[in-house]
Amino acid sequence: MKTDERKIVGTLAHFLVNDSDPVEFTAFLHSLNDNRPTIRTALAQIVAKWQDQEEPFIFPNENLWNDFKQLTQRNPDLGLALIDGSKIESIASFYDEINAVYMSHESWKIGSLDGLDDLFYGGFGTFKDAASHAIVWKDIAHSIASLGIETTLAYYQGKLGTQSPFNQTHFQKKIEELKAGQGETYFDIVAEIIRSHHKITWIYKGHPHHKSVYL
Repeated sequence: MKTDERKIVGTLAHFLVNDSDPVEFTAFLHSLNDNRPTIRTALAQIVAKWQDQEEPFIFPNENLWNDFKQLTQRNPDLGLALIDGSKIESIASFYDEINAVYMSHESWKIGSLDGLDDLFYGGFGTFKDAASHAIVWKDIAHSIASLGIETTLAYYQGKLGTQSPFNQTHFQKKIEELKAGQGETYFDIVAEIIRSHHKITWIYKGHPHHKSVYL
């Protein structure tokens, strides 16, 4: 693996999630011309294709995202997991997206916060042997809303009931905290898990604040 390829795709991801200035994006693409002979063919082809976009063009557009998704899926050693936040409408669809990205080659799936935490420790999934990887979260605002207070309340309420094996006092307290505006949403908990794994770089709109962290 060439030492600069992860920095290049990390910077491209930053541009895509942040709805950046297309002129600045195009300038970055042209700055890679000297690198193209030294990077893998798939990445060089995308850089060349994107340089040929007609001006002016909508940025980012779905064609760019589809190209980027194919690149990351076909080259897992680049270390990018692309999460499409627009597909996340519920807790179940969140895990559908996580499993599609991380568990496509496994015979089982994850479906819990504990399972998500275990996934990021490694040992299984797409990046099981990777020392580090980046999560590129497209349309994160949609995911935040979908995994917000209403979804979280329903999740906690599902833990209650006379036949429930779960700690009733614990989840009742969680419900009261949420209603008081003090508790964590399901998305907040997911974010906390991701941030606890220092080998993961999280790229989404507004974070990291500067693309220079990749260059």
